[in-house]
Order: sequence, then structure tokens, then C-alpha cells
Amino acid sequence: MAGGLSVEYRENALIKKLFLLSAVSFTLYAQSVSLEELLKSSSEQSFNLKMFKSDEEISHSNLYSVYSQYYPSLALSYNTEYNRDEDGLPTGTESVGNTIITSGTRYQSSLSLNLNYELYHFGVSDKSVHMAEYDVDIKHLLWCEEEKRLHQSILDRYSSALKMKTKSDFKSKMLDIRRTLYKVKKRLYVAGKSSKIDLGDEAIFIIDLEREVELSIMQYKEDIIQLSALSHVELDDVNTELLDIGFDNNSDLVDSFSQTTEGLKYSKMLKQKKEEISRNKRLLFPTISTYGNYYFYGSNPSSVYDSFEDIKRNSWKVGLSLQMTIFEGFKYNHDRHRLTYELQRLEDEKNQKQREYQYNAKSKVSKIQYLNILEDKDDNLFKETQEKIVMIERLREDNQIDSMSELQANLEHIERELNLKIERSERAYENASLHILYRGVDQCTQH
Repeated sequence: MAGGLSVEYRENALIKKLFLLSAVSFTLYAQSVSLEELLKSSSEQSFNLKMFKSDEEISHSNLYSVYSQYYPSLALSYNTEYNRDEDGLPTGTESVGNTIITSGTRYQSSLSLNLNYELYHFGVSDKSVHMAEYDVDIKHLLWCEEEKRLHQSILDRYSSALKMKTKSDFKSKMLDIRRTLYKVKKRLYVAGKSSKIDLGDEAIFIIDLEREVELSIMQYKEDIIQLSALSHVELDDVNTELLDIGFDNNSDLVDSFSQTTEGLKYSKMLKQKKEEISRNKRLLFPTISTYGNYYFYGSNPSSVYDSFEDIKRNSWKVGLSLQMTIFEGFKYNHDRHRLTYELQRLEDEKNQKQREYQYNAKSKVSKIQYLNILEDKDDNLFKETQEKIVMIERLREDNQIDSMSELQANLEHIERELNLKIERSERAYENASLHILYRGVDQCTQH
């Protein structure tokens, strides 16, 4: 019997050494990753964000293009042609409508310098510039909105992975105890002190726990893969250790919809649409422009080269132009109605988003308060369970209770601790999610 105890002691010592060795190996090779690191990497590497950034740069380029309306246009044109007179009657130059008829047979060349400049159009150019400036701001805010959506997606997966890892670890411990409890009940059943129903129920508990552990591991692996895809950080589902969720209680955060990135975006979009409506009205007003031309002309009856050589100053002109559209087939009325409906739709969309934001924030704040209360209660229950475990261990040493009661108490203790950890993880998730929801422009990475 002493030899058997010695062998059992050596086996237990070997198992402990292997466990310690595996724990040290995991510690050496485990990849510790925090939520903040994944969020930072996603903001720097996301292709979606890069595309939104390109859209912003495109809007910048379009703004510079619109600025060109403030400057005059200057053009240089050269023409060379052969003119042949068929009737032989020198009549000079005649014009019929837009057709110019010249007499004489000759080669002729002309060079002209043309200047056009819009002097006044009742603020149409200003409105176009304002619209382009708002478009740049909107594209920047869209980048910030996409970053918030990306960070929320990463937070969802990160929180899920933490909970699944915690569940699989604690459920595995509960599974080991359940298997031990099954062996105890099986001995009692063989001894005739327990029913087969109790033994069957315990077997069902074991099967359910095995299924829960497998589902948790499967979901954890899926979350790790999705985190790698979203954050552009290659994570390993075996050697990755996810740190607890933390968040900065930043006093610069806003809780008013109008100051969030989404609220500011809709504010800019409404202003842009109002500028477009105003611009559409001003298009009906007259345009005052100035123009100037400076001409060089040369001709030769027999040589195109000599006609070019003969080019000399011929004439110049300068003038003012007043142009006003009187009728354009009711186009203005249709555009006015369309723009009015678009403005109303934007206002309704903003009100809808504001309502969703307010109730989403209200829901998260309420859930955080509830989780705080629930966590306090479960923390007290966990402490009572710990005291119960200490008491049971003393009673067990004095052989006053059986091993089954001790195992059931350990099961209760592990389950209480699991519930407490899940609630703390859920509260941290809701706080971090509310932090993302409250972000303004100042918390945008590009800012």
C-alpha cells in the first residue's frame, strides 16, 4: 500500500511539474493585446478609412477647382485656312446669320488672344465655393463616422472574445467537477444509495457543459479571426491574451447630438443644401461679364507659309456683356421643388438619427446603472460563497460533510465567480460603447 501511495505521489508531482512548465511556456509565448492597440492599428491600416480619406482629398481638389470661378479666363487661338472665290466678284465680307462669307481666293491665318471675366452674378460663385467647402467638412466627418463604426465593430468582437474565453475556462473547471461528481454518484448508485435518475441527470449536465465549452471555444476563435481582419493585427487564438477593456473617462466627450460627429455632419449637410437652394435662385439673375480680344491677321493668295509670315496686328476689342435667362422650360421650378424636398428629407433624417442617438445613449446609461447594482449584489454573493467554501473545507477535514456537498459548493463558487466576471466585462463593454457614441470631432483620430 505504501508503494502504491509512493507511485501516486510521484504521478501527482509529475503532473504538477508539467502544468507549471506549460504555464511558463504560455507566459513566455502569449501575445498580450489591448483594445486600444487594436483600435489604433485599425485607424492606421483600414482600407475603408483610406478610401474615405481619398474622398476627402477629392473634395479638396474640387474646392480648388471651384475657386477658379473667381479668376478670368485667358485663351490663345490660331487658325489657318484656304478661301476660294467661285463667282469672281469682289464683294468684301458678308454675313448671313452666323455664317460669314468672304470673297477672294487666298490663304489666310489669324492669331487671337481672348479674355473673359465674370464681374458679377449676384453671389453665385460665392455659393458654389461655400457648397464645396461644406463638402470637404462633410467628407472629413464621414471619415470620423466610419472610424466610430469600425471601432464599435472591434469593441463588439473584443468583448465577445473576452466573454467566450472566460466562459470556456470556467465551464471547463465546472466540467471537471461535474465529472468527479458523476464518479461519486456512480459509486453511490452501485452501492445502492443513489437512484439511476440522479446518475442520468448528472450525465446530462456533463453533456450540456461539454457543448457549452465547445460553443464558447468556437465563438472565441471566430471573434479572434474577425478581430484580426478588422484591426490588421494577426492574432493567434491559442497564444493571444486579450487584456480587460479599459476606457478613458475624458471630460472632453460630448453628450449632445449636435456636437457629435454625426450631428455635425447633418448640420453641414443642411447648410450645404440651403446654399444650393440659394444658388439656384441666383441663377435667374443676370450675369455681368467683360470680354476682350486682340487679333493678328495675315493672308497670301498663293502660299500658306507666306500668309503666316504676313501676320500682323489687325484689331482689338473690349466690351461688357449682360446675360439673363428669360425662359428655360420651367426648369427652375422643378429644381426648386426638388431641392426643397431634399432639404426636408435631410431634416427628417437628422431628427430620426437624433432620436435614435438619444434613446441609444439612454439605454446604455440605464444598462450601466443596472449592471452596477447587479455587480454589487453578485459580488456580495461571491464573497458569501467564498466564506461558505472555507467553512465546508473545515467541516470536510472533520469528516462532518461528504465529498458530494463539497463538490456542489465548489460548483456554486465557480458559477458565482463566472457570473461576476461576465457582468464586469459587460459593464466595461457598455462604458466603452458609450464612450464611442459620445465622441465628437476632437476625439476623431484625424483631428
